[in-house]
Order: sequence, then C-alpha cells, then structure tokens
Amino acid sequence: MRQGCFVMSMRCLSDRAAGNRVTRPRWPIWATGLLASIAAITLGLVFPGQDRALAAEAKLTSPEDVTIPTSDGVTLHATFYAGEADKDSVPVILLHDYEGSRKDYADLALLLQKAGHSVLVADLRGHGESTLQTGMARPLEPRTLSRVDFAKMAEFDFHALKFYLLAKNNKGELNIEKLCVVGAGMGASVALHATAADWNILPAGNKKQGQDVKAVVLISPGSRKGAPVLTALSGTPREIKIWDPQLQRAFKEPEAYNFAFPVPLDFRSEVSFFIVVGESASKERRDAKRLQSMLDDFHPKPSSKEKQSLFYAGLPTSLQGTKLLGKSLKLEQYIAKFIEIRAVERKYPWQERRNPYER
Repeated sequence: MRQGCFVMSMRCLSDRAAGNRVTRPRWPIWATGLLASIAAITLGLVFPGQDRALAAEAKLTSPEDVTIPTSDGVTLHATFYAGEADKDSVPVILLHDYEGSRKDYADLALLLQKAGHSVLVADLRGHGESTLQTGMARPLEPRTLSRVDFAKMAEFDFHALKFYLLAKNNKGELNIEKLCVVGAGMGASVALHATAADWNILPAGNKKQGQDVKAVVLISPGSRKGAPVLTALSGTPREIKIWDPQLQRAFKEPEAYNFAFPVPLDFRSEVSFFIVVGESASKERRDAKRLQSMLDDFHPKPSSKEKQSLFYAGLPTSLQGTKLLGKSLKLEQYIAKFIEIRAVERKYPWQERRNPYER
C-alpha cells in the first residue's frame, strides 16, 4: 500500500489486510495508526492536543491586524493570531486561493490558535487589502497579475511573512524551527515553491538560515493560477557538508545521515505533506493524485506508523480549496491533527536566529 494513502474506511483497511479488492471509500478517516484518533474526532469525542488546547484557550489574545512590507515594495495586510507565546508554540502560515483573502481562513486560524499555535494569515499581493506597491500607479488586482507576480508570492511575500515570524521567534514567542504552511489552490502552489526555496537556502557563517518548514498542507493543489505545482518538485537539491548541529536536527531522521560527508537539502523527502482534495471533481483529483505519486518516491513505507510523513485525503465532495472548510467534512480537525503529529510532537529545539554577519 502506498504511504500516500491517508484516509480510508475501517472496511477498506480490513479488506486490504485480507488481500481483497478495495473500492474507493466514501467517507474519509485516518489510516493506519491514526485511525482510532480521527474516528474519535469524527464522533466529536477528541480534539487534537485537547489538554494543550484548553489551556491555551484560557489565555487567548485577540487577533492583531498588521502590515508587513516585502523587499520589492508591496505592503501585505495580515492578521496574526498569537499562540501560547512561548518557545514551544508552532508557527503556521495560511495561504489563500486565487481571488481569495485572509478572511477565508478566519475559522481555521482561530481553531489553530486555540490549539496553542501562532498563526499568520495574509492577503497575498493583488488580493484583499494587499494592492499597493511602491512605484506602481495602479493598484494590484488578481486579473492583472502575471506569471512573474505569482512567482513573487513564493519569493517575496512568503519571505516577508517568515521574517515577521522570525522576529517573534527571537523574542521567545514561538519556535520557527517548527514552521508549518497551509495553502489552498493558488496558495498550495505558493506553499510548495516557497518550501522548496526555504530548503535551498545555504547556511551563512555555518548557521542555518532556512530549512524551517517542516509540514505542509496542500488543499486542492494543481491550480491553473500561479506557478505550476509540479515544477517545484523538479531539479536537483544542493548537497553540502553540515557542521551546524541545529541544521542537522532539522532533518526528519538525522541519525540516518553521516554528516562528515555532504548531504542533500531535499525538501521533498524531509518535509511532511498532507494532500487534500474534493475527489468528486475528476480533474482536481487527478492533479492531486499525480502530486501524491511524485512524492511517494521520496516517502517510502516507514518502519513505524509514527514516522509516516505523506498523507492523502480524498473528501466526498466536488468542492475545492477553502470551500472545503467550514463544512461537515471536518477538514479543520484533520489539519490540526496533522500539525499535532508532524510538528508539535517532533523535537526541533528552539534557538535564537540572528544574522551571523550582523554585529
């Protein structure tokens, strides 16, 4: 069975074990190892990280609207949902779909904040309130964005958002080493390309400057708007000799590497992925399955269920993108659980991250 299979029914699992032919499941629940947890969530009995979430909810702070400048002169309007404000808080960046805005994630952002996470959701350039760019007479808007503009979302917009969270990290308010990204449609393309770029950043002064994204949720990937999703998976990763212990610990299984020799900075294998799609739409399902198939090669069957790092959910609907949220599909809970097991429960030590060349 491919490790990309994320959701299937109890009957499907039993049939596979017996060697019987399996038809496509109609209702998604978590697969091996996580089946009981998500079944309980579906029944409303368990919330991922429940004890932690209840403690965090008691001291929630109100969402804060902020403006974040990009290095190429765009002013991004964003909302920050402060988490537990400590070095264990997982930062999460939410990236909306084409012609969407940060408002599309209001409920998911609040749910993740209640779980103790620090959530940053922005209007990407040309969307929502992020329409002004220095030196441009006309405001940016979705229909006039070029392919270059979409590429700049992954390059400049994402970098600005991460830099904002990095400042919070250095104040001890979150742990940038556990950065998670959720993207829908166009936002899924931005998330994948930005993650590739993050893992391709070379150390400076022997100190890590990237390799922070550890988990990515891709909702309805394969959007026609934005940089092609699959191109992010092409190319050969950089291989370097890694001396920085913090960078060594950024790998999923550092014990599997001999750091006396160069190792690849390959996000395709080191980042955990959760692919979600409304599978009643044939094109979107085909695009999502193709992406899953390509990532399968980098996520072989793990030795234990705790090490599974590629998941797939085909939800029983033709809805796509952020329209999958706020329904009876319980996608918000699935996302929260994925972040719980792939970031909260992983040991990525906090450290202050200063520019090694600054005095």
